[in-house]
Amino acid sequence: TIATKIVSSRWSKFATMEYKKLGELPPAPQEMRRTFAAPALTVQQSMRGCFQECFGCEAQTEYRVYSGHVEQGQPRAQGIPPVGHLLEESSCLARACCGASRGFQMNFTAPDAEGKQILVFKKGWSLPICCVVPAGENGSISCPCCCCLPSLETYQIDGAGDSGSLIGSTEYVCDQNLCVPKFVVKDHNGAPSYLVRPETCCGGCCLVMRCGGKGSRLMYIPFLVRDPASGAPLPGAVAGGPPAQIEKGWAGVKKECCSDADNFQVMFPANAGTHEKANLLGATVLLDFSFFETQKSP
Repeated sequence: TIATKIVSSRWSKFATMEYKKLGELPPAPQEMRRTFAAPALTVQQSMRGCFQECFGCEAQTEYRVYSGHVEQGQPRAQGIPPVGHLLEESSCLARACCGASRGFQMNFTAPDAEGKQILVFKKGWSLPICCVVPAGENGSISCPCCCCLPSLETYQIDGAGDSGSLIGSTEYVCDQNLCVPKFVVKDHNGAPSYLVRPETCCGGCCLVMRCGGKGSRLMYIPFLVRDPASGAPLPGAVAGGPPAQIEKGWAGVKKECCSDADNFQVMFPANAGTHEKANLLGATVLLDFSFFETQKSP
């Protein structure tokens, strides 16, 4: 009845307010649970604004999210429908002047661009992970940065007009191993949930690259999802698959040669819940912007 719907709506708003007031994690809505039900996701960056970027103008970043992972075949080629859509909101001036260091808001809608918004990722302006310092006639030197580093917050949208409830964040980590990119994923209380870092050698000072794989991928760097305390890789949720990881996949000849659009596969940890998976999706976005995107002087 109409009265029942009104009472249910008011109770839902009251429950959401109570969660925000107490600082607790809100329950994941049905659309969010359905989106992150798979043990792995493929995140494909589109070539949106490719013609625009040919003239030096950075376009808004757009991703399409699919269930499954790249090794099962390219979802785009198989015609598999997406489960989510990500579109950046930022000013043209920020994209032109700050490049990948810009701040932005990225809305996640399910199952496509016209679907319901369930998440929003917010990133503030930051320095790049490496700054280029002019060295006179000898060219330039790339130096790691250890201040104003990239970070991203993940908010769950509880309803129309809602500003969102913080469910986690991702931060780039600067430590003694300056040449190794690493990220810490935190929960809504700021406690570390995961450490995302590739394999290393030489006492943790150098990256270990992998060779091979399907398609034309010759070398790649898997960012393993690890226990934040021990640093040990966590088992993946894909049965018989590799450890939990975020990995850049082969995007195809057209994408690789004509743009900086990337494809990622996210293999979740075996015991990850819906909110943890949402935070790892945010970590994938931050990884793309801070490590793989073309860096421009801020």
